[in-house]
Amino acid sequence: MNQNNLMENNLIEIVHLLENATNKNHIDLAFNQYLKLLGNNHQIQDKTQSKKLINLFRDKIYSLIFSKGDILDKIYLYLYELVDANNEIDLRFEPFIKIAEKNVFSNNINDEENMMLIELGSICKILSGHKFEGITFYIKNICLIDIHSNAAQRSTSFIIKVFETLMIPIDIFIQAMQEILEKNYFFTLQTKQRRSIFNWQLHIFWNIKHFFNHRDWLLLYPLWKEIFYELLDSSDTKKIDEALYVQFFIYHICGNNFTSQEEWKKFNQDITQKASKTYSEFGKKFRLTPSSKHQKPKKIIAFLRDRLVENSPYKVEYSFLKTLIQQKKFMQNYEIKIYLMNFLEKSDNDPLIKKSYEELGIEVIDVVSIFNQEGYYNSHFSKALSIRESIIKNQIDIIISPNNGYGISDFILASKSAQKQIFWSHGNFVYDLPQIDTKITHICPQSGIIKHEGYDFFGFTVPMEEKFYNPPIPEDIIQKEKSKYPQNKIILGLIGRLTKIDSLPYLESIINIMIKKPNSIFLACGTGNIHEIKQKIASININILERFFFPGYINPSIYGHIIDFWPDSFPMEQGESKVEFNAKGGLILNFSKESKESYEIRAKKWIEENTHTIKQECEKMNVSFEEFKKIRIQETSWIAFSQKEYIQKALNLLSLTKNEKQILSDKRLLLRKIYESTRKNNGLESFLKALENV
Repeated sequence: MNQNNLMENNLIEIVHLLENATNKNHIDLAFNQYLKLLGNNHQIQDKTQSKKLINLFRDKIYSLIFSKGDILDKIYLYLYELVDANNEIDLRFEPFIKIAEKNVFSNNINDEENMMLIELGSICKILSGHKFEGITFYIKNICLIDIHSNAAQRSTSFIIKVFETLMIPIDIFIQAMQEILEKNYFFTLQTKQRRSIFNWQLHIFWNIKHFFNHRDWLLLYPLWKEIFYELLDSSDTKKIDEALYVQFFIYHICGNNFTSQEEWKKFNQDITQKASKTYSEFGKKFRLTPSSKHQKPKKIIAFLRDRLVENSPYKVEYSFLKTLIQQKKFMQNYEIKIYLMNFLEKSDNDPLIKKSYEELGIEVIDVVSIFNQEGYYNSHFSKALSIRESIIKNQIDIIISPNNGYGISDFILASKSAQKQIFWSHGNFVYDLPQIDTKITHICPQSGIIKHEGYDFFGFTVPMEEKFYNPPIPEDIIQKEKSKYPQNKIILGLIGRLTKIDSLPYLESIINIMIKKPNSIFLACGTGNIHEIKQKIASININILERFFFPGYINPSIYGHIIDFWPDSFPMEQGESKVEFNAKGGLILNFSKESKESYEIRAKKWIEENTHTIKQECEKMNVSFEEFKKIRIQETSWIAFSQKEYIQKALNLLSLTKNEKQILSDKRLLLRKIYESTRKNNGLESFLKALENV
């Protein structure tokens, strides 16, 4: 039996069950048959059939359920799919809608009762013909429920499933949020309800697949900002507490969406600059203990971390600190501690990561876990004060913050918690507040003073731990993972945040390359706005969409051996994931932001300044200095300086024979080893200068 006949038979059965229904159980039986159709991705295309079905459901639900004082389970929201928004309105459900609207969140109504009223109002709006208003009503009201309540916990996974199955448009969600985030309404709500609105956005609606990291979230930015400004009151501790959380929320959503330094610059002006001024005033008004100089054998450096997980920032920081503590000069003068902000909203800490630092002899200080007992309603203000008090008590001399917009970290810096405060950029070069004394970054072509986006940074290169670069992976595991994709293909791919490939010029280039290499596929590995990226690909060439794969979060140690060619993203380039891939000898094409002339001048200058060290490294590797310079000149074969050149060089690299690719890979690895050894010493010196500079 083909799918159409099967669907037709199912519809006949549903109609039969409804026409003969005499009680609620019969309706449930028919509805479960309808859910099976949806579960098998069967949509009823015939509007006449849909109209007949929804009318039967309406009649039976009204006469056998609502008229008898009974209610429906939330699962009946799936009737949304059957309703044609252009059909006439069924007024029979209006009294039940009014009951829900009048009584929801009224006095002496608990969360369980509120949830029933929300579901009643939403389902009745859908049954009446107002399908969009039904979903809007559901979103607006469920966001006011305590997200930790039993009523909420029973609905969280359901919401994600029903929204994904029905493909509820994100614009309905945006409209609902615009209504409840409107400042005059928002501030009539209780404090916990206001926090709940943000909790539901972040922990539920953000995780709906076709909502996740969607650019339309930024349409809510003006409303979030207006609320944030209202909370920036340096004389009110309760408002500051809310402000710190709202800043975290805005940073998290925007940070996952931003694709340019210009966007970060606007965020810094709108949020960080405004907030830091208020936090500084707060510190003075409430006479927070000021930092002071301390005479002691060693200066103490505190690294301020959001939480401890095995991500790229951890790999960079751990590798650098491990190198740093091996330097006698550093250890004679400095001591390191790590402070945790413990953002439960992002994830729990990984105890193995904490242990890795402790095995280096670095103390990890956690004075805020106690506040996480409040779950997603934890006080960011209490966390900020507790961390600050501990910093003062432990006589921290220097804070190094790799954060660029969290409320807690901005509060700690703005209230001048240490005598010297350093910002460590992991890619955001426009973050700035008056209380930052020095800026450092490991993202640099060379060590020493460099400029990024008009700001001075001390650049220092970080030689990564080999265990992060290229851990041993059994071949059978690699092949098993590779078997998930079409066989005997050239595999292009990237690993990292998908927002970095959400660029029309980049996708156009990749598609151009793939058209000319018809035996190729593309693996976009990582989490992000898949739905939007697919739409962009389809708008360029819908036929090639089937050659793009989105495996989600993957193990880079495995996929580094699966991907054949890494065409790096632009304008936002990949970070440590690219370095890891390079360490495995993978084929990479980079897109340079500087001109070829500028690149050559800088490279030549670096070699002249480091000739002695380079020669020493060449000698260790049994390579002549002249051979090194020849290979260095060839380096531009895997660097593009324009979009047109990017496409052509990609095709050139993909046309190399297996032997030619191996030779090129060997040369790249040789350059990498020489560069890293040379930069390692320069990087340490640059970092020490940054410490001395402050």
